[in-house]
Amino acid sequence: MENAGGIQQRYNRLIEHYAELARRYQSCINVFSRKIIFSGWIRLLIFVLLVSVPIYIYDFSQIAAVVLFVGFAVCFAVLIKRFNNYKRLKAEYQLMHYLNQSEEKALQGDWLFFESGSEFIDPTHNYSHDLDLFGEGSFFQYINRTSTSEGKRVLKNKLTSPHIKTEDILREQEAVKELSKKLDFRQHFYAKGKMLEETRVDIEKIDAFKSYSSFIKSKGAWFTYLVLALPWLLFIALGLTFIGLPAVVPTMLFLFNLALVGANLKALNKVNQRFSSLTGLLQKYAVLTDLIANESFSSAQLLQLQNALSEEEENASEIINKLSRYMAQFDQRNGMIAGFLLNGFLLWDFKYVGKIEKWLEKYGHKMAQWLYVVHQIDALNSMAGYAYNHPDFVFPEPHPDIMLKATALGHPLLDRKERVCNDYDFQDSIFTLITGANMSGKSTFLRTVGLNMVSARSGMPVCATSMVFKPMRMITNMRTTDSLTKHESYFYAELKRLQYIIGQLKSGNDVFIILDEILKGTNSKDKTYGSMELIKHLLSLNAYGMIATHDLELGVLQESTQGKIVNRCFEVENKDNELIFDYKLYPGLTQNHNATFLMKEMGIISKPIQA
Repeated sequence: MENAGGIQQRYNRLIEHYAELARRYQSCINVFSRKIIFSGWIRLLIFVLLVSVPIYIYDFSQIAAVVLFVGFAVCFAVLIKRFNNYKRLKAEYQLMHYLNQSEEKALQGDWLFFESGSEFIDPTHNYSHDLDLFGEGSFFQYINRTSTSEGKRVLKNKLTSPHIKTEDILREQEAVKELSKKLDFRQHFYAKGKMLEETRVDIEKIDAFKSYSSFIKSKGAWFTYLVLALPWLLFIALGLTFIGLPAVVPTMLFLFNLALVGANLKALNKVNQRFSSLTGLLQKYAVLTDLIANESFSSAQLLQLQNALSEEEENASEIINKLSRYMAQFDQRNGMIAGFLLNGFLLWDFKYVGKIEKWLEKYGHKMAQWLYVVHQIDALNSMAGYAYNHPDFVFPEPHPDIMLKATALGHPLLDRKERVCNDYDFQDSIFTLITGANMSGKSTFLRTVGLNMVSARSGMPVCATSMVFKPMRMITNMRTTDSLTKHESYFYAELKRLQYIIGQLKSGNDVFIILDEILKGTNSKDKTYGSMELIKHLLSLNAYGMIATHDLELGVLQESTQGKIVNRCFEVENKDNELIFDYKLYPGLTQNHNATFLMKEMGIISKPIQA
C-alpha cells in the first residue's frame, strides 16, 4: 500500500497541474483581450474609410467609389465576424481558467462555491438526505462539474437511483475510467456547455419537437404550391416591367404577399415565439454533439452514446446546426423594415416556417435522443473528474455473495490529511451493531459506508484501498424529523420510516439498511425492548446492514443470533481529563462513556451525576 507521503505527492502534482493550466489559459485570455482591442480599432478605421473614401472620390470615379464601398463593407463584415469569434474564444478560455482555478482550490479543501444541488434535497428519499448527498457541503457539490441543467439532473439521478445489476456497474465504471483520462475533452465540454445557460422551459420546448403539429401542412397542398409560386411570379412581373408590363402588377403581387402573411400573422408569431429563444441553445448543443462525435472512445457505453449521434450521412451536430440557422433566418422578420421587405418579396415567414417544419418532421423525434447523449456525457464527466481528482481511490468490485469487504475505507469529504480509515469485513454476519461514546465516530462511519456504497453502485471509485460489495438497494434512518404540517411527532415519523423498510423487505427486495440510534422518541426501557424486537424481525426478513446505538444491552444479540449480528465499537480514552478519540473501529462492545464528562467540562453540570 502506498504511504501517506507518496499519496500527498500525487495530490501535489495534481494541484500543480491545475495551476499550470490556469496560467496557460490566463495567457490565452490576455492574448485575445489584446486582439479584441486591436480588432476594435481596425474596425473603427475601416468604418471611417467606408463612409469617407467613397464620398471623396465619387466625383472623380463613380465606379471606383462603388467598388471601394463594397470592398470596405466586406472588410467591415469580416472584422465583425472575427471580433465576435475573439470574444467567444476569450469567454471560453475564461471558463477554462475558472475551472482549473476551482479544481486547484477544491483539492486544497475549498469547494463550497460549486453548485450544491440544494433543489434536490428530499427528506423522504431512501438515503440521500441522511448521507448529505445534496445541499451546502454535500457530496453532489463536491463532484458536480456539469455544464447543462439537465446534465445536473442526470448526475442527481445517478446518485439517487444507482445501478443494481453488476454488468451495469462495470459498464459505467469503464466509461468513468476512460473519461477520467480525457481531461482536455472534459474541460472543453464544460467550457462550451457553460457558454449559454438553458432553462427547464427551453428543454421542454425542445422535447415538444416530437409532438409538433405542422402549420403549413394544415393549410393543404395547394397552399404550399401557392407559397412557392408567388415570389417567382412577383420577380417575373418585375422583370416584365422593363418590356412594358404595368408597374401596378408587381405592386399588387407585393401587397398580396403582405396580405397573405398578415392574414396568418397570429399563427406565424406563435411559431416564432415558440422557436426564436432556442437559436443560441441549439448552437450550443450542436457544438457539444460535435465535440462528442469527434472524440475517440473505446468503452462500450461511450461508444453506444457516440453512435446515437450518427444519422445516415450527416451527424447530429450538422443537423442541429441546420435547424439553428433556419431559426436565425426566421428571426430576420422581427425587424420592421426587414420583415416588410422580406415578406413582401419572398413570403419569408412561410418559407422558413416550412423549412423548420420539414426539419421537425424528419428529425424532431431524434432530438430527445441527442440531448440524452449530451446530458449523459455531462454527468459522466463529473464522475470522471471525481476519479481523476482522487488518484488513491479505487474502483470497487461488485460480487454476488460478499456483502462488504473493504480496507482503509474512509469518508471522501473529510480532509485526507485528517481522515481516519477503517477496515471492515462482514464475513459470515449480515448485520453489525456499532456502539461507542458520543462523538467517537459512529455516525460518520455509517455515512462512510453508505456514501461509498452509493459511489460504488454509481460506477465511481470509492475512498478505500480495496472494496468488494454486493449491489443492493439501500435505505437509511439517521435523520428523521417531525412534521407540524402533517401533525406527526418525531417518534411517529420514525415508526413510519421503519414500517417502510419492513415493507420493502417483505416485497422480497434485497436491502442494505443503515440505522442510527433507533427509537429515540421513547423511554429507555421501551426503547431497548423495541430495538431488540425490531432487529430480530429484520433478521427474520434476511435484512443486511448496520445499526449504531448506545444500548449496550443489544450486545447479547451476537451470541443469541449465532453470529448473524456482530458487535463493533468506537472507543474514547480519558487521559489527564482530556478525551482522546482515535476513530478506529474495534471488535466487541464499547467500554467507555463520555456524556457526563462533557457536560461537566461545558459547565452544564457541576459534577458527574451519580448512578
